[in-house]
Amino acid sequence: MGRKKKGGKKGGSQRPIKGFRPGKAPPELKRQQARAELGSDAGWAQRAMVDTVADRTPAEVRALVGRWALLLLVGAVALGILGVFLYGWSTLAGIAVHVLGLVLLVLWYRIRRQGERLVTMAETLGDAGRR
Repeated sequence: MGRKKKGGKKGGSQRPIKGFRPGKAPPELKRQQARAELGSDAGWAQRAMVDTVADRTPAEVRALVGRWALLLLVGAVALGILGVFLYGWSTLAGIAVHVLGLVLLVLWYRIRRQGERLVTMAETLGDAGRR
């Protein structure tokens, strides 16, 4: 007939799920929920940002944005200096490197402007994972 379970309780207990704690959803589940809320008309950049932010705390996102901004600014300055030296070798190479530096500078500006929105997104996704 039926086997008696350990502990003598009806229903038994479930095995713990790896990476799951009460009140905190696993990162995969948080990413799936965030993608579902994002919709199908979202671009690849929005999806990538949601995937990046989904399993991080707001403090981690703030540090990540700061690191990205610093690296982009350093890269833009380095390319600007390199471009000056490349003008002696080839004008076309100097222009190309300065254009790349300008692209990094624009990305730095956009990351700095949208940093707090990313932190807010991390808070929202964190709250959704606790429901």
